[in-house]
Amino acid sequence: MRISKLSLVVLALVIGASTVQAQTNNASITATAAVQTPINVVGAQQLNFGNVFPGVNKTVAATDLTNAGRFDVTGQASTPVTLSFTLPATLSSGANTMPIDTYTGISAATSAQTGGVAFNPVTGANPSLSGLGALFVWIGARVTPATNQAQGTYTANVTMTVVY
Repeated sequence: MRISKLSLVVLALVIGASTVQAQTNNASITATAAVQTPINVVGAQQLNFGNVFPGVNKTVAATDLTNAGRFDVTGQASTPVTLSFTLPATLSSGANTMPIDTYTGISAATSAQTGGVAFNPVTGANPSLSGLGALFVWIGARVTPATNQAQGTYTANVTMTVVY
């Protein structure tokens, strides 16, 4: 019987020691970040109405490669972007103003407007940069001079914001 009691005590100590030991385990992961090409926007060409006469509306279409305003965008290839615009309601010459409205827009992967897509600058657009990371955006509009519009050079800023 002594051997049995001793065996039970040893067995209890072995079982007790096994259950008291803490268990540990661990794992690791890698933190990564891929830095993309930053967006660059350049005002490449002014929106040019040329000579305007009192009482005669003048429109420059976004398809007019010579007179439409143009922005050039570069960034991460084949990446969608959001375009938004701050569009003036008037052009100014000193204290005089002239309405500007009816904005139109075209975005394309080439400076020749090949495959261009029309959009409304008032609501913005969501094009993608080309496979080379380029986007060209043209803005057209209409000015409506009054019949007694004062002579002068009228200007205002059209601003385009681009976000990945």
